[in-house]
Parts: sequence; structure tokens; C-alpha cells
Amino acid sequence: MATINWRGKNKDFAQLNWSESGVQQRKSLGRIPPSEADLIRKAKELELGTGEQIFLPSVRFVDHRAEYLKWHALEFPDSHFRVEQILNQCCEDFEGKALSQVKRRDVEQWKGARMSRIGWNRRKEETQVSRGTAGKEFRTVKALFEKAVQWERIKKNPFDDVPEPKELNSAPPRWYRKDELGRLYQIKPYGNTWKLMANAGLRREEARKLRPEHVDIEGRMLRVLSTEQQRTKSGKWRQVPLSDSAVEALKQLLTENIDRVIPKVTGPSLSRAFLRDAKSAGLSGSLHSLRHSYGAHMIMAGMPLRALQELMGHARIETTMIYAHIAEDVSHVQARAVNL
Repeated sequence: MATINWRGKNKDFAQLNWSESGVQQRKSLGRIPPSEADLIRKAKELELGTGEQIFLPSVRFVDHRAEYLKWHALEFPDSHFRVEQILNQCCEDFEGKALSQVKRRDVEQWKGARMSRIGWNRRKEETQVSRGTAGKEFRTVKALFEKAVQWERIKKNPFDDVPEPKELNSAPPRWYRKDELGRLYQIKPYGNTWKLMANAGLRREEARKLRPEHVDIEGRMLRVLSTEQQRTKSGKWRQVPLSDSAVEALKQLLTENIDRVIPKVTGPSLSRAFLRDAKSAGLSGSLHSLRHSYGAHMIMAGMPLRALQELMGHARIETTMIYAHIAEDVSHVQARAVNL
């Protein structure tokens, strides 16, 4: 026999109770109408009577989103602001539904709407929202539904059979030649920080989290906690070979800092410092251009794309493919460091 208990301050939070093999079980159903709760209760009783697994709790999208954001804030504080912003601003199509009511058709319609939006550029002019932005939103909402699968709230992620928006802009990423990097390295006080990030392909947050114990100068290796893998695989360390230039930068940095590798600074402040230094060096681009420089020079040195994917910590080979245009013929060579 299955029963429904109503909990919460307003008695609007349903809980399903039943006994299975002599053990009392309960499952939170979230805020759902009484009629839906009764259907779930009857489905559970049918399941208990037939032995067939037909029941899944129908948690509301808005309730799951709230729980997911609490979980995400604790697990990934560095990326949480943008994830919360996306999930609170682009999910109106799902907010009136239970998770189990979101089907492939709903996802395809939502994807089409996100790709056809008109936004505003820095000059306050109307412009088409980029496919890169739509892709980021797609991956973020897909991750929310994937967690619902892991939490056994739905059987299948409705995003799985819908292709992600593809970036049609084939413009190459901004990267620097060796002489351009050399100008950056001469600027104090961050020259050695830029030198390390370019020679190890580090993301901003990866550089900020580096500690002396992650550095093996004698073994010429750096242990990096990949922020992209962190979001998709609950954290993954990668090993990055150190070039002579990287070792030079590290030796200097480790004499200047005690409990960390690069100077203690917030992420936004580090990005602003780079923009100032780049302007002084007569260069365009952003802090991430140092990471692009690493990928570009590795490809030109003959690094296979799969090896580069591992070294850069990309979760998807498609991300690494942005460097493929740089060399028409990429020969299979052993992963090695390149001096930049």
C-alpha cells in the first residue's frame, strides 16, 4: 500500500510512502497538485502489485533547479555565477512542467528559440545572439537534466538526442607569436605569470589554484586541476610537461610567493591586469589568448589533436578542433613541451 503525506509550511510538498520487503520507504515528489500526487500513488501501488518498475517521481523543474543550484554552488563556486544566471534566465519554457514532462520536442523548440534571439552589443545595437552563447546555454541546461537522471528523478535526459548548436564562425582564435609573447613577459609584475600560463596552457582559474606542491621542477611536470573536466567528471587532474621557459617562470614565481604559484589576485583583477599589459605591448586579445597560444604552437610543433586535448583538459574534442586549421598536416609525435 502507498500513501501520500503533505509536508512543508503550506502543506504543499508531497511525499510518497510505501513498504517494500518489510522496509518503510519514502520519496519526495516536490510541489505537485493533489490529483497528480494521487496518480503517482496509484502507479506505485500497481508497481508493488505487479513487480514491474513503472514509477518515477514527477519532480517539478523549478524545484529541481533550486536543489541543483544549491548543489552546484557548493561543488563549483568558481563557475556558479554564470551557471545560475543561465538557469534563471533562459528556462521559462520548462518552468511550468515536471521534469518527466520535458520531451525531445520541447528541447528542440527551446533550442530554436535560443538560437534565434536578438541581443544587444556594446554599442547598444541589436544583433543576433551568437551560436557560441546558445551552445553554452544548451550544455548548462543539459547538465541540469543529467543530474536529474543521476538523482533518479527521470530515466533519460531529453537533451541526449538533440544536437548541440554548432558554432558556424570559423574565425581562428587570437594567439600570439613568440616575439609578441616576449614583449608580454617583460612587463612587471605579471610577466612571469603570463609566461607560465602561455607555456602550460592554463585557464585563469587553473593558474590561480596552483600551489607549490603541484610543481615538480625536477621531473618537469605540472599537476593541474582542470576546471572544464571538474564540471563534467567531478574533478580531474592532468599532467602538463614543463618547457624550459615554464621552468624559468616557475623558479622566479616560487621565490616571490609562499603558499601559491602566481600572485594572490581575484580572477577579474587578473584579467584586467592582462588587458593593461597587452595594451602596453601593442597587442589585442584577452587573457585566454595565452591558452590559445599554447594550443596553436603545440599544433605547429606536430602535436596530435587527441594528445593536445588531454594536455589542455578539453572535455570535448570539438573544442580542440579550433586549432586544427593552423597546420594542414599534423604528424603523430610524442607529447612534449614547447618553449614559448
